[in-house]
Amino acid sequence: MKADVRAQLVLLNKNVDEMIRLVQRATDAGAFGLYMRRHAARLELLRAKLNGDFSELMVVRELANESRRNIQHADPLTEK
Repeated sequence: MKADVRAQLVLLNKNVDEMIRLVQRATDAGAFGLYMRRHAARLELLRAKLNGDFSELMVVRELANESRRNIQHADPLTEK
């Protein structure tokens, strides 16, 4: 499941990169100006937040999985 989510995140990042390139080309050609540059900056910020949230989620899930494994493998006879 983690691999599927990562693959989707990679695809999303590629799509955002392409959208930003298109916006930059349009502004370089004189179309839309400052308005589109703000949208490009907003896309960058949203992508950074999404990537950060994903990383944080993966850390939390790994910790939960590790705790679950430790509980499952604990020997109740050796516990104090």
